[in-house]
Amino acid sequence: MTESRAADQWRPAILTAVGSTVLSLLIAGAAASATTLAASTPDLLRASIRAWLVAVGATLTTGDERIDVVPLGATIVVVVLVLALTRLALRTPIVDPVAFGAMTGGVAGVLAGICSAATSTETTSTSFVRAAFGAFLVVGLPAAWGASRRSGIAWMGLPSRWIPVADGASSGVIGLLGGAAVVTFVMLTLHLDRAADLWATLDPDGPLLLGLMCLLALPTLVLWTAAVILGPGFTLGSDTTVDLAGSALGQVPGFPPLAALPDPGPFGGWVVVLTLVPLAAGVAAGLVTYTRTTAEQRGWGRAAGDGALAGAVAGAIVGLLLETARGGLGPGLLQTAGSPAWQGLLVAVPLLAAGGALGAIGAHYRSARDRASS
Repeated sequence: MTESRAADQWRPAILTAVGSTVLSLLIAGAAASATTLAASTPDLLRASIRAWLVAVGATLTTGDERIDVVPLGATIVVVVLVLALTRLALRTPIVDPVAFGAMTGGVAGVLAGICSAATSTETTSTSFVRAAFGAFLVVGLPAAWGASRRSGIAWMGLPSRWIPVADGASSGVIGLLGGAAVVTFVMLTLHLDRAADLWATLDPDGPLLLGLMCLLALPTLVLWTAAVILGPGFTLGSDTTVDLAGSALGQVPGFPPLAALPDPGPFGGWVVVLTLVPLAAGVAAGLVTYTRTTAEQRGWGRAAGDGALAGAVAGAIVGLLLETARGGLGPGLLQTAGSPAWQGLLVAVPLLAAGGALGAIGAHYRSARDRASS
């Protein structure tokens, strides 16, 4: 019986891992064929494989140039493919979605390791370790999540004691990144003319490809905005920095999404509002955690502890995401980009934890007052 259940999980796991890899390569190949990167079929195949490897977190090294910023827009495409294939491959619910995710991620990691070794040359290579580990995470986690949703299991089988904390942490992440996304959208809207000028300057022969690249760049831009909201800010090249104090713009690559960069100089007093976004996200995490906790377990001590934990987890997730959006993006002005190493994590965790504790304690106080008045 156990061997049968394992076999039943291995088949859809292999199908999901291989299917998502093949579909990712086809999408990357379609994009690469519209450029001059691939002069022949082998070149097109290598370019497609390297694009997939970079999307799952591998570092691409070409001579002295490195690309180690994870293109989160492309990563999201891979995640969506994995979720869709997991739903199609699993015909019946499974008992252990984490094991299914580990199987799927393991197969994807092996494929990524093989692809990394097969496409490495003397001039261009990808990091074998980052490729394998990145594929394990990027494919395995959504596979486990999709399997848990397919089987009606909350949070991939997390013990019920911690489910309210997980709900709160997810709310905190959505709140902070959602706020950063709103700020990014506002800045793009305010500088739409500048973005149009940059687009016209590039004069793309394939406007669909450039539009796709701009769209896929937006998640990284949102993370850079989150770094500004948290305080550390971000750099782009050696002479462009943006933080809560203001912006200093040097030479900036002519890429339309970068039109969202604020005008140089110190910011006005309105920037104080931005500093409230992380705290508000933490408060939301604490409120959701408290409301998802059963009534008999809503003591103020546990409320404060769980709210702080939910905020801290949310801050840790955002901080780790910020780490994926820093490093090299290519030659010249793109050799360094993103927030300072680990500073976003060190700020986000205590800030959102404090907000989480405040939110949970506030919800507990209001609940106690309502019970007393009734």
